[in-house]
Amino acid sequence: MLTVSWAEADTFDVYNYLKTELVKQGIPADQIAFIHDAKTDAARDALFREMRSGTKRILIGSTDKCGTGVNVQTHLTAMHHVDCPWKPSSIEQREGRGLRQGNENSEVAVYRYVTKGTFDAYSWSLVENKQRFISQVMTSKSISRSCEDIDEATLSYAEIKAVATGNPLIKEKMEVDNEVQRLKMLKASYDSQHYSLQDQFMIKFPKLIAAANEKLNCVHADIKKRDEQVLAADEEFAIKVGNMTFHERVDGGTAVLAAVSKCKVGETTGIGEYRGFEVQVEKNFIGVNYLILHGRTDYKVELSNSPVGCMVKLENCFNGMDGNIEFLEKKLEQYQRDMEQAKAEYEKPFAYEEELKSKTARQFELNTQLDLENKPITEENGQEISQVAENAYPYGERKDYR
Repeated sequence: MLTVSWAEADTFDVYNYLKTELVKQGIPADQIAFIHDAKTDAARDALFREMRSGTKRILIGSTDKCGTGVNVQTHLTAMHHVDCPWKPSSIEQREGRGLRQGNENSEVAVYRYVTKGTFDAYSWSLVENKQRFISQVMTSKSISRSCEDIDEATLSYAEIKAVATGNPLIKEKMEVDNEVQRLKMLKASYDSQHYSLQDQFMIKFPKLIAAANEKLNCVHADIKKRDEQVLAADEEFAIKVGNMTFHERVDGGTAVLAAVSKCKVGETTGIGEYRGFEVQVEKNFIGVNYLILHGRTDYKVELSNSPVGCMVKLENCFNGMDGNIEFLEKKLEQYQRDMEQAKAEYEKPFAYEEELKSKTARQFELNTQLDLENKPITEENGQEISQVAENAYPYGERKDYR
């Protein structure tokens, strides 16, 4: 573990410190390179060639300098994270120097160094939270309904954060926070579904059932009217188109098709009467036209281009009204089942309610125990806090991030 005195803090250079320690371990100094020493494109290309050939064994640099465009992966066997960056993408960028095509090694070791009781814990905590939000967005899932709390990458950051802290309560708090967040997401999904189920059995299905019952009554009334018309009919076939009545199917069909050609697209137009029911034409924009028998409700058939075929379809629609009763009765049964099922699901309690209460209570206890905001800062712990902050920025690059 590196210890820096206050007198040395202004002159400490982690690059040369690392090189010195590596030389002490037996690595020749000329096989260790600093990326910052290659100040031109030509010098960088030469350095990269030496790394790929193995002339240089170790390359030390920052994320920006050793990021995009640094192709030195040919013989790379290990990568070492000496510090924690501010963005998860910076870690991916670093590791992408070795975990990529062109590396002749089947395995690459990745080391992350942290110092217990320092600013490292806070830094890894920031990266963890940022990665969590990124992972939620990149899953393409609706966060308001369902989302995973952390992915594999986030978990590794969280584990490192826990290792970097000396207080065991920090690790428990991390685990409890993640669990509370997961349970809250489940509760939010449950509440959303709960309101939807309530709307279904209180509004949606009652409306559908009422509409189906009303239409069923209309069909019964139309069937009664149809049967009366059949009994009272003096002839087998007759249709009125405009002001003229036709008794032959071919004549009636021809008149209907002529009337259809005059109707406007996108409208429903009445063109005549068949056995007490109004005959209407529906023309749509996709070229499919319909004949409609209009009584208490509508009965629709696709229009035929044949005069006789057109009249046969109209007669079949007239005689086949009974089929609507069976269809509507099945619909009513289905609506009733769906409404009862929605009500039964609505009445089910949230399965993890007690667990959520327990975890939330424990989270509050941990937050209370770990709360340092009201802790008086003595001369001793004030120096410790300052020391941690200075160690986090050993190059004089400390910035005030607010």
